[in-house]
Amino acid sequence: HDMDPSEPDDYIKVFTPEGSFIAESGRNTVNEESYQKVITIKSPRNFNHCFACITDDNAENLVFCSKCPRAFHRRCLKADGCSDDVTNLPHNWECQRCHRDKQVLPTEESLDQLTVLSVIEKAFSNMEKDSYFKFGTILLSNIHQILNQLKKHDHGILFLSPVDPREVKDYLDVVSRPMDYGTISSKLEMGSYVNDIAEGVNAVELDDDYMTAMEKILFHVLRDIEQVYHNCLLYNQKGCNYYRCGEVHLAKWRAFYKKFVEDRTGESVKIHLNDFRKSCKLERQNSNRVRHFQVLGGDHPNRKAVAVYDPDIKMIVKQYSSKTSAITAAMILKNAGYECEVQLTERNVKEKLKIALEDDSKMIFGYRWIFTDDLRSANFKLKEKSLAFGNDSLTSPAADNIVILREDKLSGARFRGFESEQSAFEDWSTTRAAAINSVSGIGDKSDFVNNFLDGNQSIDGVVWRRVQTNSGRYDDVIADQKEKSRVSENGRFSEENDL
Repeated sequence: HDMDPSEPDDYIKVFTPEGSFIAESGRNTVNEESYQKVITIKSPRNFNHCFACITDDNAENLVFCSKCPRAFHRRCLKADGCSDDVTNLPHNWECQRCHRDKQVLPTEESLDQLTVLSVIEKAFSNMEKDSYFKFGTILLSNIHQILNQLKKHDHGILFLSPVDPREVKDYLDVVSRPMDYGTISSKLEMGSYVNDIAEGVNAVELDDDYMTAMEKILFHVLRDIEQVYHNCLLYNQKGCNYYRCGEVHLAKWRAFYKKFVEDRTGESVKIHLNDFRKSCKLERQNSNRVRHFQVLGGDHPNRKAVAVYDPDIKMIVKQYSSKTSAITAAMILKNAGYECEVQLTERNVKEKLKIALEDDSKMIFGYRWIFTDDLRSANFKLKEKSLAFGNDSLTSPAADNIVILREDKLSGARFRGFESEQSAFEDWSTTRAAAINSVSGIGDKSDFVNNFLDGNQSIDGVVWRRVQTNSGRYDDVIADQKEKSRVSENGRFSEENDL
C-alpha cells in the first residue's frame, strides 16, 4: 500500500470549486479502509533499473530476475557474466548476481584477517584485560571491513543510514529497534557497545557464565547486523523489491559470516545468535504487515499528493503520496482488469496521468485524478462524469424532455437529466453496482421508484428526483441554476457546468 498522505478531515469533506465543507452527520462517506479492501496496491517485485549499465528504463526494455529485485537490458547481460541464452530466458530466470550473492568473490577476499584496526583497538582499549580481547578485536576489525564491503554491494545505499521516519511515517510503529550499517560501524569505531551493554541500552541480558565481556560485545554486534535484515523483512511486503533487497544483503552477509566469522566464534555466541535469529523469524511469521511508503515532501512535482476524486459525490476516495505512486497504482489497476477510459501502457501511463491532472474533462477508472492541494484550495473545475467509464450508453436528452434529475444530496449540484424512469433506473442500477457503501433493497425497478425516486434514499450521497417546475420544463431548471451561479469568481466552473 502507498502511505495515505491525508489530513484528518479529507475523507469526510465535500470538495467543490466554491470551497469545501464537512459532510453532514450520519452521511455514508467514503473511507480509506473500504477502498483499500477493494483494491490492494502491491509494491513491484523489481526496480526498473539496469544494474549492469546503471540506467533507468521502461519495463518493456528490461528483463527481470525472478528471485532478486534486479533488472537488466538484454544487451547488458553477457557483459555482466550471464551464460544463459539472452534471447530465450526461462520464466523463472535467476540472474548471475543472485549466485554471487551467496558467496564471497575473489575480489572480496581482501580482508586482513589477522590485523586489528587501530580505530577498533583504541575504541575497546578499556577491555584489554579481557582474556578474549586480542581475538575479539581481530574479529570486530574483520566485521568492520565486511560492513564496508556490504555498503558497496548492490542496494547497499538502502542500509547505509537510518530510515527517515518523516519519509516512512509508520516505520517506528512496526520496527522496534531500527538499525543500519552506518550506525553499527560508528558504534564499533566509538566503542559504544561497551557502555550500551553496561547500561542495558538496546542490550540483551546474557546470563551466561561462559561468555567473556568481549564475547558479549561480539554477540551484540552480530545481533545488530542481523537486526538490519530482520527490520527490512518485517516491514516490507514479502516479495516486493525492498523485501528482496533485504534477502540479497542477508545472503551476502551470511556468506561473509560463514567464511570469516563463524568458525572463529565461541559456541556461546553462536547459540545466542541462533536464538535471536529464531525469534526474528517467529516475529515475521506472526506479522501480517503490508508495506507503506511515502515520498518525502518537497518542491519537486513528483512529490505532490494525488487525490482520486469522485465528481458525483464530490469526495475523495483515495490518495497517493506522489505522482510516482499514482502512476504505479494506475498500472496495477489496469493489470487487475479494471475498465478504463484510456488505453494505459507502461510507456504512456506517465503522460496520461499528466494530462488527467491538467484537464478537468479527463477521467481514469471513472474518477478524476487531481492534485490534493488543488482540491483543498478549490483550485479546480468540474465536468460531468461518464458513468459507464467512457462507454456511456445513455444518450444526452433534450432539455424539453427531462423528467428526472440526478443530484448531489448535500450540495444540490446536478449531474444528469433523464427522459424516462427507465433511463434513470438504468443509471441507478449502474451506480448501485459500483457503490462503495452497501445498498439495501432488492435492486429492481420498484425498489428504485419507491425508495429512491419517490422516497428519500441515496447512494453514496447521490439522489434521483422528479423535475418539478412551474412549466415542467428542464430549461427552466437550467435558467434557475444559471441565475444562482453568476456569483462564480476567478473563472471557476459554476454549478451550471455540472449539468
